[in-house]
Amino acid sequence: MLESQSDRMNGRPAALLDRWQWIIVAVACVAAVWLRVAPRFYLVFQPGWVNFQETDAWYHVRVMDNLIRHFPWRISVDPYVAFGRVQATATAPAFDWLLGFAAWVAGAGSPSESLAHQVAAWMPVLLGAGAVIVGFLWARLVFGVRAALVSAAIIATLPGHFLRVSSLGFTDHHILESVLAALFFYLLLRAISGPESLARSIAAGLALSAYLLTFHGSAFLPGVVVVWAAYDRLRCFWPRENTPSWKPLYVSFAIALCVCLVFRRLLWMNYTIATLAGGMALIVALDGWRLWSRRLARPRIPVYVMLSTVSAAFLTGVLWVPAVRHGARMAAGRLLPGIFGASRGVSELRSLIYVDGHFTVLPAMLQFYGTFFVALLGLLFLAEVTVKRGNYDRALVFFWGGATFVLAMGQMRMAYYYAVAAAIVSGYAVDLLLAMGRKTAWVTVACLCALVLGPNCYAAWDSDEPTGINADWKETLDWLHVSTPEPFGDPAFYYARYDERKFGPSYRYPPEAYSVMAWWDYGYWVVTVARRIPVTNPSQTNAEIAADFFLAQSEAEAAPLLRASRSRYIVVDEKLPIWPSDNLVVGDYPQFFEYSRAHERDEYLLPAYRTGAQGQRKLKVFYRPAYYRSMAVRLFVYGGQAVDGHGGATIISLQEKTRPKGGSYQEVVSAKRYESAEEAMAVENVCRKDGCVLVGEDPMTSCVPLEPLQQLRPAFASTNRTVGFGSAGRKAVQVYEFTGVAR
Repeated sequence: MLESQSDRMNGRPAALLDRWQWIIVAVACVAAVWLRVAPRFYLVFQPGWVNFQETDAWYHVRVMDNLIRHFPWRISVDPYVAFGRVQATATAPAFDWLLGFAAWVAGAGSPSESLAHQVAAWMPVLLGAGAVIVGFLWARLVFGVRAALVSAAIIATLPGHFLRVSSLGFTDHHILESVLAALFFYLLLRAISGPESLARSIAAGLALSAYLLTFHGSAFLPGVVVVWAAYDRLRCFWPRENTPSWKPLYVSFAIALCVCLVFRRLLWMNYTIATLAGGMALIVALDGWRLWSRRLARPRIPVYVMLSTVSAAFLTGVLWVPAVRHGARMAAGRLLPGIFGASRGVSELRSLIYVDGHFTVLPAMLQFYGTFFVALLGLLFLAEVTVKRGNYDRALVFFWGGATFVLAMGQMRMAYYYAVAAAIVSGYAVDLLLAMGRKTAWVTVACLCALVLGPNCYAAWDSDEPTGINADWKETLDWLHVSTPEPFGDPAFYYARYDERKFGPSYRYPPEAYSVMAWWDYGYWVVTVARRIPVTNPSQTNAEIAADFFLAQSEAEAAPLLRASRSRYIVVDEKLPIWPSDNLVVGDYPQFFEYSRAHERDEYLLPAYRTGAQGQRKLKVFYRPAYYRSMAVRLFVYGGQAVDGHGGATIISLQEKTRPKGGSYQEVVSAKRYESAEEAMAVENVCRKDGCVLVGEDPMTSCVPLEPLQQLRPAFASTNRTVGFGSAGRKAVQVYEFTGVAR
């Protein structure tokens, strides 16, 4: 029968999209590369060196530099990573192997360090473009070409953390995780759609293995797959369109399990092995149980019984069994640290919907813009399809999208997982809206351009905030590298292949070895650029030692910490102290209290409400004497010199009040400033019993006298920038030498 004119008209756009799909995907890839390179090119490629962005990238570069010299052998322990006990290499191996192999090939087996660093800088961009292709293939397989093209456009332009981890110079494993996870799901669904093809199952298993060797905490992905497979088997008891064969899933899990057993000594690999083995056993058991139940007159009754039993057992354990309740609390804190207060000041672990004790969607919107709402709409559509029709492929997208959405809202680092899923379910939602009619289609296209793709491109182009090493830190790190003694005597030791048997738990650092005390944010910079041993690093190893040092109230308290960690040099920068602000605490100083074992925030900072001239009540942070006496302030702000406390002392009286909705707060009743710190201290001694408190109102002006430091002498200061005003200006990065360290 001849098709009607309207059918031909409706078919033309689909035919055009089908014919030009790969050209459109190629354009999306070009756009993805442009948005990831152009705004940041000048930040990354600087004269004579590559400025990698963020801190973790520098340690991948450190491992890559060592790997190239011993290719394909990768260091498993690293005596440079933190002083004390030799640490296992902090990264999973797959991404480092990828970097090393790419650089090794580019340099024909002997790449220069400069060439290797350029390859490493470009790698996340190439993987970001790869995410566009893999996301398109996965979406096309499940939802069709039109939805897939929309998904590719969103992946290419999506801003936020996903764009950041796939940008030029952000040489970290995060974008590889996202790409490999999506690739595994695509290959798994391809294999399930044709279970007679063993090659597809093997390919899915290899992709899963590569993913599990990229991220230490990778057990959650097979966990989500197991939950999806379990749901699918239970869904078989109700009418559905088709019932898939799980043979490809068994093959891929078996391959991944064998690979993980080889690497069983990696961090947290035991959890991954348990998830793979336990997951296969559970799915096999459910398959057998499903076949047995079908022989019964009412096969659904065992399903209801099992679900009721499992739910009752879980609730009973959480409510009445302390061990189960503690385990659930620990798991929730690890998976959703931003919501359960376990982020410890790490920006990647902040929640996207829970900030400072209040729920808000603004951080999530800044990550995903219009995609945030379109993806939620797509998840709702998918939920209905998953329940009513039981499509296994769409159910997988729903389970992965739902799980990563929850995890992303709990910790920002999971946003790069949810990004691909959000783009795919958004493409699905847009595809459904386009199919509702011509008017709806035009409105949908307009909203997609104006509320999703347009804001995405604007935000992506405007996200060129530098997160690499600034000029002052580069100057300081170069000085440490050139002007301080080698911690192991021989500079070539930095590139050595460290034998795990020799550099194990019993290894003792040589007498000449020493460390550099700096906050953990800068640990990998110290390792890779200065080639010195930090006390702590971004894995937060020994962070409590650094926190206790920077909060220490005297040299008598600080010196034992420096001696115990053999710290010969201390580096402080402009981020450590608190800078003046009306009611905000600006600086890294509050992070110290997340790790300190000996000091509490209330000893240093006093937030209280103060009534202004017009009668408005405003929160203000006051600074107790302990703040000014801390090593972080005495070194950076005062250079270790004596301070008389002139003009910085204030005596305040406080009154505790109750909030209308519960809770209490402090309100300033009276305040008097004193020119002489000694006079203010004498007044406080008299009125302390009445509730008065000696504080400072300016974090840069001490309210108490400070004696000069005797064992910490200035060794170096950067020359690029001076922060502060007038004679109080301080160099942005400063180095002090501890003269009391054992030599």
